[in-house]
Amino acid sequence: MIDSTLREIYNLPVSALLSNRFITEARCMVDRMMDRLISDNNSVFMDKDRLPERVYIWDETLRGGEQSPGVIFDVDDKIELSKLMDEIGVAVIDAGFPMMSEGEREAIKALVDLGLEAEVGATVRCEEEDIDTAIELGVENLYMFHTTSKFHLYHKQNMDEEDCRDKVLDAIDYVNERGIQFDFISEDTTRSDLDFVTHLFKEVNERGARCIIICDTASSITPGSMFSLTSKLIDEIGGSWGVHCHNDFGLAVANTIAAIRAGVEYPTLTVNSLGDSSGNPSMEEVIMIAEKLMGIDTGIDTTRLYELCKMVERRSGVYLSPQKPICGYNSYRHESEVHVSGILAHAGSYEPIPPDEVGRERDFVLGKHSGPTSVKRLLDTEGVTLSDPAIHRILDRIEEEKTLERQDKIDRFLSIVEDYNKNMLGFPEEKFWEIVKEERKKG
Repeated sequence: MIDSTLREIYNLPVSALLSNRFITEARCMVDRMMDRLISDNNSVFMDKDRLPERVYIWDETLRGGEQSPGVIFDVDDKIELSKLMDEIGVAVIDAGFPMMSEGEREAIKALVDLGLEAEVGATVRCEEEDIDTAIELGVENLYMFHTTSKFHLYHKQNMDEEDCRDKVLDAIDYVNERGIQFDFISEDTTRSDLDFVTHLFKEVNERGARCIIICDTASSITPGSMFSLTSKLIDEIGGSWGVHCHNDFGLAVANTIAAIRAGVEYPTLTVNSLGDSSGNPSMEEVIMIAEKLMGIDTGIDTTRLYELCKMVERRSGVYLSPQKPICGYNSYRHESEVHVSGILAHAGSYEPIPPDEVGRERDFVLGKHSGPTSVKRLLDTEGVTLSDPAIHRILDRIEEEKTLERQDKIDRFLSIVEDYNKNMLGFPEEKFWEIVKEERKKG
């Protein structure tokens, strides 16, 4: 295979070898050759007949993401984030929950007035007041939610399943009378009785829901079970489907991908995995898995994902782990000798996503695990040549320097982080009691 590719190049005339066109075509031939060296076992075991041709990226950062403890997006934040999401191709933006506050309603109205290409909707309960308020704000779609599990119905709503059915269908009838599009979000689907939700979803679908969203509210399902559950519901009911997952076991992305494999078209996601408790599925991770590993069009300009992640980081105040896929500081930074030499031989050795596809740049860094390759590479940039013993002495010095006062530096930084988290990602109780004391004095 390699020999045949090289023969294609060797048989070209000299004049062709010197042309820009040849250089471009040669690169393409080499790329094709490299692609043939990779066994794509992923496609072998994936049921492509179930995969949607397109998934519509549904952002929950401005509503669900803002539920992260300590996170506040003001109107300006929401406007800037929405504009960027719209520019990169996000299809659906949940602008918020209008019944939360007057400020929330002002923000929702501001996003509606932007006239974005993305759909701007609002989350509402199955209550007439919620529905009317959202419609008055001019949203395009209502994201109507109601819990469907017996556990939630009993402990949160003082309802049984029949009460739930009546509540949901009455609300849908009310929405249909007003002629606005709606989706139905089944809270705690993965802990709900399967027969009950199947019958309820059939009625919801028949009443015109654009899509039905399955929720793993309490992180109670594994990816294999999510695939089976979602497949069964889609096959039995038809229509369009979405999924909303939580990350308490670190499975939010995996469960979302499992649902997409089953045929879900509307994954609800947050940038940087923001969300209450351990967060929601990472938008940037789901997008790149869908695009690179599943061959599904997301409609997203992935080259601006890093820009979006950094904007959300700055506006939310929730700082990213250096190891965070796609957008973490250490993504595309290579230290170890094995990885550096492999990357220099061919980037595909250790980088499944080329950095420019997500708006990043590759960097080689020095550290304990560095080897001669990294040192020689840096020396070559300045035209410096050193003996092998000298290079190894340099590597020893690098390790020594890295270990100096290492633990003291870590402890000082962690102290700053702990203080920041306490004061910014929450509200100090001592401050709360100061306010209470002041209010008691006022009578």
